[in-house]
Amino acid sequence: MKELDKDIRSRRFKRAYLLFGEERYLINSYKDKLRSAIVDKSTELMNLNIYDGPGTAVADIISQADTAPFFSDHRLIMISDSGLFKEGRKEDTAAIAEAVKNSGEDCVFLFYNEKVDKKNSLYKTVKKYGYCCEINMLKERELIDWITEYSKGKLKGGNAAYFVRNIGSSLEKLTGEYDKLIAYTGSDDIKREYIDIACSRSDEINIYDMVDAIGSKNTEKALDIYNNMLFAKNEPVAIMGMISRQFRLILKCKYLQIQKKYNYRQIASELRMNEFVAMKCTSQAKNFSIKTLMSAIEDCAKCDSDFRQGLMDIRLGVELIIIKYSRK
Repeated sequence: MKELDKDIRSRRFKRAYLLFGEERYLINSYKDKLRSAIVDKSTELMNLNIYDGPGTAVADIISQADTAPFFSDHRLIMISDSGLFKEGRKEDTAAIAEAVKNSGEDCVFLFYNEKVDKKNSLYKTVKKYGYCCEINMLKERELIDWITEYSKGKLKGGNAAYFVRNIGSSLEKLTGEYDKLIAYTGSDDIKREYIDIACSRSDEINIYDMVDAIGSKNTEKALDIYNNMLFAKNEPVAIMGMISRQFRLILKCKYLQIQKKYNYRQIASELRMNEFVAMKCTSQAKNFSIKTLMSAIEDCAKCDSDFRQGLMDIRLGVELIIIKYSRK
C-alpha cells in the first residue's frame, strides 16, 4: 500500500493498478483515493469510464483506452468484479492484457474487487506494467493503530484493544460500531462499559466466546451466548456452521502445535489466517483433545444432515452439541 500512497502523493501513475484481497473497506478506500487523484471531479464526465461485473464489454473498454483524455492529463478506466483475472474469459483476458501493455501514459486502468488467479495472463501483465496490491485483513496491532488514528485518539491503548477484540477484524464493522459509540457517548470520554452498551459484538467474537465457554465447561455461559445470538436474529443453522468452522480451525492449530511445535504467528502464516484468529484458536486448543475436536466436527456435520432431512430441530440440535461438549 505504500506504493499506492507514493503514487497518489506524487501524482505519477502507472499504466494499471489491481486492488484485490479480503479487506474490501481498504480496497474501496484506495480505489476512491486513486480516482480522485487521477481524474479531477470537474472533468470526470469526459475522462472516467466505469465497468462492473462479468458482462463487461471488452471492445468498449479497448475503445475508451484508445481515446485521448479531454482537458486532463489522464483517462481513468475503472473495472470491478469482471472475472478477467480467472479462467473462463481467455480471449477477453488476452485482449485487455494487450490493451494494458500498449496503453499510453495518459490512460490508467484500475481493476478492483477482483478474484485473482496469479497465473492469469492479465495479472502478470498488470504486475509487469503496473502494480498489483493484495489487501488482506490487518493484524491485531495494525487494527488497534488504525482505530486509534481513525478515532483521532479518542480510542487508544487498552480501550482501543478492547474495542477491536470485541468488534472483530472488519474495518467496515469497526467504523460502523465506532460511529454508534460516538453517537451514544456524545463526548471524548469513552469507557469500556460504553463499548459494551453501544456496540454489537461480531458473530466471530461471539463464537470465540461460546467455544471458550464450552472449553472451560461453562454450559450456562455458552447457552447464554447462543440465545443472545438467536435473539439478534442469527439463524441456528448458521450458528452451527460457525461453531463447526471454529472447531475445525482449532483442530488445525492444535495439529501444528503438536506436530511442528509452531507458535500462533507461524500457524497464521501456514494457514494464511489473521494472527488474531490464530492466537485465539491456539489458546482454545488447550481445552480440547484432538479426539474431542474430531468428534465435535462429526456431530456438527450429523446435526446439519439430520436437519436437512427433517429429522432434527436445528435449534435443539445446536443446544445439544453445546451441552455435550461443555459437560464437566
